[in-house]
Amino acid sequence: MEQRQITYTEADRQKDRANSRATLKIYWEFLRPSLPLIIISLILTTMDAVSELMIPYLSGLLITEGLGNLSGSLGPGIDVWTTPAMNAIWMYGGIMAGLALLAIVLQTFAMKIDAQISADFVERLRNTLYWKVEQFSFSNIGHFPVSKLTTMLSNDCNNIRFFVLMMTRAGFKQPIVLLLSFIFIFSLNWMIGLITLPLSVLAFLFIALVIWKTRPYFIMMQSAVDGVNSNVEEDTEGIREVKAFCREGYMTKKFGRANQELTDISCKSFSRIAVAMGVTTLAISLTIAVIQYFGGWSMIMTSASSNSIFVMFNNGQPFTAGELSQLTSFAAALSTAFGFISMLLQFYGRAEASKERIDRVLTEKIDISYAPKPKTADFDPDHLADGHVEFDQACFTYVNDLEKLAVGPISLDVPSGKVIGIVGGTGSGKSSLVNLIPRLYDCSAGSVRIGGHDVRDYSLRALRDDIGVVLQQNVLFTGTIRSNLLWGKKDATEEELWEALDIAQASEFVRSFKDGLDTPVSQGGKSVSGGQKQRLCIARALIKKPRILILDDSTSACDMETERHIKEGLFSRMKGTTVFIIAQRISSVRDADLILVLDNGHEVGRGTHEELLKTCPIYQEINAIQQKGVGA
Repeated sequence: MEQRQITYTEADRQKDRANSRATLKIYWEFLRPSLPLIIISLILTTMDAVSELMIPYLSGLLITEGLGNLSGSLGPGIDVWTTPAMNAIWMYGGIMAGLALLAIVLQTFAMKIDAQISADFVERLRNTLYWKVEQFSFSNIGHFPVSKLTTMLSNDCNNIRFFVLMMTRAGFKQPIVLLLSFIFIFSLNWMIGLITLPLSVLAFLFIALVIWKTRPYFIMMQSAVDGVNSNVEEDTEGIREVKAFCREGYMTKKFGRANQELTDISCKSFSRIAVAMGVTTLAISLTIAVIQYFGGWSMIMTSASSNSIFVMFNNGQPFTAGELSQLTSFAAALSTAFGFISMLLQFYGRAEASKERIDRVLTEKIDISYAPKPKTADFDPDHLADGHVEFDQACFTYVNDLEKLAVGPISLDVPSGKVIGIVGGTGSGKSSLVNLIPRLYDCSAGSVRIGGHDVRDYSLRALRDDIGVVLQQNVLFTGTIRSNLLWGKKDATEEELWEALDIAQASEFVRSFKDGLDTPVSQGGKSVSGGQKQRLCIARALIKKPRILILDDSTSACDMETERHIKEGLFSRMKGTTVFIIAQRISSVRDADLILVLDNGHEVGRGTHEELLKTCPIYQEINAIQQKGVGA
């Protein structure tokens, strides 16, 4: 199997730009609650930057006014500790020590605040992202593989969190350091300032250009992470099949291809970043070399002649060793600031790539909304009057093309309390049809009505609260049997729980467990057998006593005797509930009030079991094959 090629096209770029503009307000809402902390952080960071830069400035004054004059203060009978030079050393040294301690305190508090800002921001982002995914319909969720959503909620969100952390720390502080450093440099020697400023600007622009050009690789790198996660997820979910078919080697090679693709894209990304870092180092080294060279010449020339042109560059003053020390220290501050800013740009590139992926989820248009519906005098959208279901030329397509229908057009009138069986071959549209009732999908054409009203007129929560669904893929959630059953009805009593289990023929095996209803259930329900899982899922749907019950091949893992008892319990104790039974076995639907036969999405027969045996060739064929299997 060939590994898919990950690309990032111009169309992707344009779409991401549009999404980015649309989500700016959302990210602002995430950040706004932290504004007081951001202001405090900015104040602390500014004080920290000023404190740090005052230290080299005072160091230069200490050299000029203290050490530079100390030798001239020495002589017979002179107490060196009381000389003005030594007083200057003590004063500037003490202030420098105090500023150093102040900077440590400011940094500690600022970093704690910055960590809080970034953590709060990403918490709101994750919550919103998860909430949005929970609102998705089946068609929406089909656009985003589980592996991609997993990467978004973990790796992508973490990239954004780290960028916010670096932005509130380095993004606030380092521009201040750069600005103040250049102000100090220009105030000391404007010739050196004019030389170093263009070098720094050009280096910054080059780094920004490299990061911008590398951005598509960061997006592709996150997609490659999706691929790795997808392989791990697929392997762990299907580990039994992998081992049963001895496909460990195949899965290992498949994972290796995905991992190699991630490695290749990562190497391309970081090789370009390495170029930017090299240019940063070169620019910093040139800046320091320029300062040292011209600073040294300024010292020599201004000490040799007060009329030297270098005096003009030094604002009309002789250039001293203290000023050279200051310039060198400010050059070191510049180098540190540029190092942090180039690192910040790298984090920006990765965070921007992650943000664009998240934006696709945040801007996804939800086609089936949970928004409340307005009440009218004759209709309450929050309450189903009965279980009367009508399909009126209902059609559905998965590809938004009415020429390629998955099911329909179907017209069917099902009074409350009736049992409808739906049979047909694999891919005949059975599940697609019943999924239209609780609006897991919406009709592409035609309509489905309950109690005389279109299902789209009901509030989604009320509609699904009154419809019990047991889908083909039965899923139990991590917890206990009790917690899983309570999904059907949060306030169900012990009696209601056992009643639902009795109807689903699950009470016997639940009682056999040591902890009964409190028996732990692993993720996906892997701690119970397939038949037990199906019966627990049926009980979960029954416990809320729905007006409409949909059983989508929900007894396929049960033996025929158990299935018969389940049906007897449904028919005798769930009277008044409209039941749709989708099944492969004729025995599952033969007692239904009406049986619908589908083939390639079209109705090819309807009637009772006896009627269809006389009028429907496909039903006759299915029945004959199954009867032959029973006879064998």
